[in-house]
Amino acid sequence: MRTRSRILTSCAVIAAVLMAMAVAAPTASAAPRPKLPWQGPAVRVKPGRVIVTFAPETSGAERRAVHAEVGGRPTAPRGPLRVDVVDVPPGLPTSAALRRYRADPSVVAAEPDRLAVPTEIPNDPMFLAEQWALRNTGQNHLITESGFVPKDRARGLSDRDVDANTAWNTESGAADVVVAVLDSGVDIDHPDLVDAMWNNPDEVVNDGLDNDGNGKIDDVYGWDFLRDDRNPSPPNNLNASHGTHVAGIVAATRGNAKGIAGVCGSCRIMGLRFDLSLGQEIEAIEYAVAEHADVINMSFASPVWSAAERAAIEDAGHAGVLTVVAAANFSADNDVAFFPEDGFAPAYPASYTLRTILSVAASNHEDEYALVTECDLSTVPRWRCAFTSWGRDSVDVAAPGVDIMSTIAADLPGGAGTPGYAVFDGTSMAAPVVAGIAGMVKHAHPGYTPFQIKNAVMRSVDRPSSLKMLSSHANQTGMPTTPISGLFTRTQGRVNALKALTASTANATPLTDGNIDGAVFLSGTVQRSVAWPRDVNDVYRKRLFAGNRYRITLNGPAGKDMDLMVWRPGATEIHQFTAGCFFGGSCPWLRAVSGSPDADEQVTFSVAKTGTFYVQVQGWYSGGRYTLSVKRL
Repeated sequence: MRTRSRILTSCAVIAAVLMAMAVAAPTASAAPRPKLPWQGPAVRVKPGRVIVTFAPETSGAERRAVHAEVGGRPTAPRGPLRVDVVDVPPGLPTSAALRRYRADPSVVAAEPDRLAVPTEIPNDPMFLAEQWALRNTGQNHLITESGFVPKDRARGLSDRDVDANTAWNTESGAADVVVAVLDSGVDIDHPDLVDAMWNNPDEVVNDGLDNDGNGKIDDVYGWDFLRDDRNPSPPNNLNASHGTHVAGIVAATRGNAKGIAGVCGSCRIMGLRFDLSLGQEIEAIEYAVAEHADVINMSFASPVWSAAERAAIEDAGHAGVLTVVAAANFSADNDVAFFPEDGFAPAYPASYTLRTILSVAASNHEDEYALVTECDLSTVPRWRCAFTSWGRDSVDVAAPGVDIMSTIAADLPGGAGTPGYAVFDGTSMAAPVVAGIAGMVKHAHPGYTPFQIKNAVMRSVDRPSSLKMLSSHANQTGMPTTPISGLFTRTQGRVNALKALTASTANATPLTDGNIDGAVFLSGTVQRSVAWPRDVNDVYRKRLFAGNRYRITLNGPAGKDMDLMVWRPGATEIHQFTAGCFFGGSCPWLRAVSGSPDADEQVTFSVAKTGTFYVQVQGWYSGGRYTLSVKRL
């Protein structure tokens, strides 16, 4: 494993499950190779529950027959997704249930119900402040308390913002855009959110009836999938405030002389509280789709590639819903497999190659990729203050995610004695900025598809020269410890709300050979090059035949670190570390790196079934010219 020791910052939000921003201690210059992802602490599951993804053409009757054969009980009536959350019958081991489901030809995937982590960096509360992210004049604003130095204010640079206030001048008409916040809950009684909540038009308030027939009684503002009740509000304390903070960034009421202004005044928040498990996440996505949300915000991450999660988000996109996702806070490249002690890359759902996912990194008040401001003011080297994850192919845009003031579900005194506000850091905060902008675009252009909204947001970014990268994992990756320029997201830009309203909707995410959907044919021997971060992966496809044994060899330049990975037929994306890789069962990963930090790798294997295999050459924070060959033995 490429490791480092760490000193955790103060943990205020869901500390038991959150991988926190860390301060690195010096490590040896020869960094060890990364640990396999399933050997780390990031993957946890809920016992007794599995997630089953069916082929799109499977009928309801066929799905019920499969469940009856296994003895599984779906937790909710079938909705618009092809994914079922299933309780395993008592006495049947989860592993046995998974094997039985996977044996059925109508089942695309069966996986354990894994738990994700939120993508906010925890902090002690800091109170009401200027919203530099929406209008930055270089004001002296409150910053997140991280424990590095006893400072509470800092100044950014003028105009390093998303131009929200000028975009608001174009808003008109009714509030008809719904943003579903899948998170730890939304305080529906918060003074700055009470008028911003979605109201279910088909439900009668407090009549004790399921008026719309969706299996939920009095679900007026959303649903609590954790307690299975109508009120998505979390407990009244800072530790449960993550979702309320996200909701305030999106749509806290503007112009009410209270607290803050949300990015999107024409948006309404659908509160969907869940426990970060995959099963409840699927149910919440299904609810959002069925109740006609326009945008879903997901500020959480997991190292597990999930067929169910991917299918649910893909189905939501087909139903007209854009999903905005936080890139994660692990200061790593989501295009490169990396599993340090305090994080992981790639992060899901941010790294799925879906046209209707908009993945978001964080920027700061000087238009740099995100650093903890308080650490930046201390004597700690700046590179150790970095937290945002990124990815040239896997992350789309950057948005403000440092020192973001918003609503919290806590009666704590804020600025000027006002309760209910605090300043947080994280890509969790950057994603709802983009969700709010997406809502504004939808409001201005009701006929836009999710893909068109995504394109408009991506094609309207500002590209400041100051948008450079530091990594707190510099010692493990070989990155320099000074800011470097490069292509670190699809756009290499920070979002702009005003420009997005009139931007082009032409495709902003063309296929590349950096993933399986753009893989090129491997004839026998090729000579090409990779270059981090611009072009870190080359992916090839090769049809191999049953009964044969093959050797795939990668030779690269001396002093460079390159990895060779081979993925089985049926793999959808690179780095597809499924639950089967973590907990036993089917895994599309055939063989990974040999473990040596150099550019020469080799994989030898026998083929049991004819099919198209995928060969990945990865420049591990490195690059150069290589020779790749495949030989039948």
